[in-house]
Amino acid sequence: MSLTLENINLTMQKAGFANRKAGTQTIGRAFAEYMNTLKNPDTQIVFISGLDSADKVVADVACKLYALWIRKPTASTVDAWAKGSNHATVAAADGDVAVFLVGTSGGGREYLLTFPDGLPLGTGLTVGSHTTVDGNTKSAAADAWTGFAIIGAA
Repeated sequence: MSLTLENINLTMQKAGFANRKAGTQTIGRAFAEYMNTLKNPDTQIVFISGLDSADKVVADVACKLYALWIRKPTASTVDAWAKGSNHATVAAADGDVAVFLVGTSGGGREYLLTFPDGLPLGTGLTVGSHTTVDGNTKSAAADAWTGFAIIGAA
């Protein structure tokens, strides 16, 4: 699967930062402004869900990760770890990018991680939702995060 890049302005529209929580809106605007200083590189948005049953391959070729938006399900009461791995097929037990998503009182929270100059991933990007920081047991559907990744050419 090769990258399907488009104008970053289209990517930003699809990301819908204006419809997110206030903190995400602010970070999203700052991210868009910074990308403008990079002469608006072409990007791709990949929506992520269903992580309770399988990891999600975002890209199986070298790429740069520019942003990762993560949302914990509103009703969730169990901890989960959002992980991204420099891998073309699986999210490793020890992810290259890992975010702790608290269970109790954590449902409905959202996070926007940005890598303004792009996090280079030489093999690809696969994401998962796991029950521990150093394991690869999948989170239950009620606790697995959803979101999207914004990627670009390596």
